[in-house]
Amino acid sequence: MHAFSSVAEQHRDDGTSVADRSAVPHAILLHDVRPAGARRAAATAVDLLVAAAAFGLGFLLHPVVGGVLAAVVALVVVADRVRTGRSLGLRLTRLRTVDRASAMPSARALVPGRGLTADLARGRDPLLVVPASSVPVPAEQAPAPADPWMAQETARTPGVVVVTDEGATVTVLGTTIVGRSPVDPTGTHYLLGIPDIGRSISRSHAVLELDGPLLWVTDLGSANGSAVALPGQQFSPLTPHVRTPAPAGSRIALGTRTLHVADPTRPEAPQ
Repeated sequence: MHAFSSVAEQHRDDGTSVADRSAVPHAILLHDVRPAGARRAAATAVDLLVAAAAFGLGFLLHPVVGGVLAAVVALVVVADRVRTGRSLGLRLTRLRTVDRASAMPSARALVPGRGLTADLARGRDPLLVVPASSVPVPAEQAPAPADPWMAQETARTPGVVVVTDEGATVTVLGTTIVGRSPVDPTGTHYLLGIPDIGRSISRSHAVLELDGPLLWVTDLGSANGSAVALPGQQFSPLTPHVRTPAPAGSRIALGTRTLHVADPTRPEAPQ
C-alpha cells in the first residue's frame, strides 16, 4: 500500500483554508446546479432589513448602540456566507452562494464575478455528492485500465453501491480515493469528493477497492480516522494503511460522515 501512503502524506493538511477541489472536473462540481434568478435580490433585501431593524432597535437606546448592532449583524451575515454559503435571506429564499471554481463556500465567493448563487429549489445543492451514475464523464476523462485483463474484470464487475449520509447513491466501479478534496497523483483511480464544511474528513481520507463483489476500505492516515461497522455490530477503528473488508450492509465512518454499503438482497436503502 505504499502508493497510497504517499497520497496521505501529501494531503493530510486539514487547515482552515477552503478545500481545493480543482482536481474534480468542473462538469461534476456544477452538475445540475441551477443559477438563482430574481430571488437573489429578495435574499439581499431580507439581510438588509434585518440589519436595519437592528440599527433601529439600538438607535432607540443610543445612536452608537444602533450602529454597533447593525455592524454586528453585517459581520454575522458575512461570516455565515463565508462558512456555509447561506444567510437568513438566502435560507428563506432557498439559495446558496459558492465559489465558481471550487463549488464550495468561501470568501472568494463574495467577490463579484467569482461567486455563483445556486437555486436549491430548482437544482442540486453544490455541496451534495453527485451520484456517479448521473454524471456523463467523457471517455478521455475516465480512468483507463492498465491492461486488457483489468478491462475484462471491470466489464464483469457491476460495482458496489454505497449511500452517503445525505442520501446520495454512488456506485464504486474500481479503486476510488475518497476525501474532502481527493487527489490522485497517478491519474489512474476514481475520485469521490465528499463536501464537509466541518472538515472532519481529510483531503484524501481513504481508499475504496473492489475484490469481486466485496468492498475493501483503507484509511490513508487521516487526521480523524476511519471505522467500519459490520452488519449488526458497532464501529471498529481502522489501522491506517491496512485493508479492511466492508461487506454488504456495513457502515463506513470517515471522520463524522458515514457511508452505507448497500445490500443487493434488500430493496430498501441501508439504515
